[in-house]
Amino acid sequence: MQEIGIGVVGWGFMGRTHTHVLRELGLFYEKAPFRPVLKCVCTRREEAARQAMRDGGFERCTTNYSELLAMEDIQVVSICTPNGLHRDMAVQALQAGKHVYVDKPLAMDEAEALEIRQAVHDSGLSLQVVHNNRFLPSTMRARELIQAGRIGQILSFRFDYLHSGSIDPAKTLGWKMSREGGVLLDLMSHAADLALWLCGPADRVLCDTRLLYDERPLKDGTLSDDVGEDQVVALMRLKCGALGTLEASKIATGTDDELLFSIYGAKGALRWNLMEADYLHFYDNTLPEEPLGGEKGFRKISCGARFEKPGGIFLPVKNTIGWDRSHMHCYYSFLNAVACGGPVSPDIEEALALQRLMDAMRRSRAEGRWISLPD
Repeated sequence: MQEIGIGVVGWGFMGRTHTHVLRELGLFYEKAPFRPVLKCVCTRREEAARQAMRDGGFERCTTNYSELLAMEDIQVVSICTPNGLHRDMAVQALQAGKHVYVDKPLAMDEAEALEIRQAVHDSGLSLQVVHNNRFLPSTMRARELIQAGRIGQILSFRFDYLHSGSIDPAKTLGWKMSREGGVLLDLMSHAADLALWLCGPADRVLCDTRLLYDERPLKDGTLSDDVGEDQVVALMRLKCGALGTLEASKIATGTDDELLFSIYGAKGALRWNLMEADYLHFYDNTLPEEPLGGEKGFRKISCGARFEKPGGIFLPVKNTIGWDRSHMHCYYSFLNAVACGGPVSPDIEEALALQRLMDAMRRSRAEGRWISLPD
C-alpha cells in the first residue's frame, strides 16, 4: 500500500478538520490503495505547534513553512491558513514539488488565482480546492439527475448560504470578518461553486453587499474599520439562459449553517438543504396530472451516506451523515468523567431502567395486557 506523507499548515478550525479527516480516512475507506501519514504540522507559535503535534498525532512540528517544504517524506501540503496566504503558500509548495490541497477560496482575487494556475502548469503537480459540499451523496445525486436530463433545461435557481454569527456588534473581529475574509470569500464561494457545478457557467451577474457595522472591536478593545461585508446578494444569468439568485449572509437571524438550493427546470425541479443533507427533493414534471394528485409532487430521495465503493462500507449507508460525531462526543464524555471523577451518563441505573422497560414491552405483547413498571 502506498503511503502519502501529509504536511498540514495552519492549526485553526480547518487545520483540525483536515487532520480529523486524514486520521479517520482509513476506517471509512478500508480498501483504499493508499494510506495518509501525518508527517508534520506547521503553525506560527512554537507552543501551539507542539500542542498540535500531540493532539493531531503528527510525527513532528515546525513554525517554519520552508522547513516543512524541504521535508522529503511529505508529498502533499494541506493549506488551512487565512485567505491572504493561499497564493504564496500554494506557489511555494508546488515549486517545492508538493501536491496541494487548499481550503477555499483558492485566492484573494483572479490575479492571484492565475499565478497559482501557472505554478500548477509549470510543476505538473495536482492542486485541489476544498469545495467539500460537492462531495455529499445528495449533491452528487443532484448533479447526476441534472446531467441525465431529468429536470430538463434549467429555467431558474436560488442558492443561499446563511449564518447568523455576525449580528452581535460586540463580537471580536477575526480575519474571516475582515476584508481578507467577508462573506463573499467565506460563504458565497461555497454557494456560487455549487451553482456553477450544478447549473453551468455564468453569463453575467448583478450583486450588492451590506456591511452591518462600520467598525468592530479587536481583542485589545479598540475598534477597527477593517471590516468585510456581512451580506452579499447577487442576481445571476447563466450561459444557458437561466436567471437566478445567490445570497450569502452572516446576519440571517435564526440560522446556523444553512446552505440550500432550489433548481427549477422544464421537466423537473430539485431542492436541498445542508441542514438535512441526507435527503434530496426531486420533482418529476413529466408525470401526468391525475385525480387526487396521482404520484406528482416532490419525492424525498434518501441519499444518506451512500457513497460509491470503497466508501459506503464504514459507516453503514443507513446511518445519517454526521452519525459518527455523536459517538465521538459520547466517548469523550465518558473519558472526561473518568479523568475528572464526575458522573457518567447513561449510568448503570439508567441502563437497568431501560432494560426493565424493554422486558415489559415483550411481556405486554406476549400477554396482551398493560404491564406496570416499578417506581
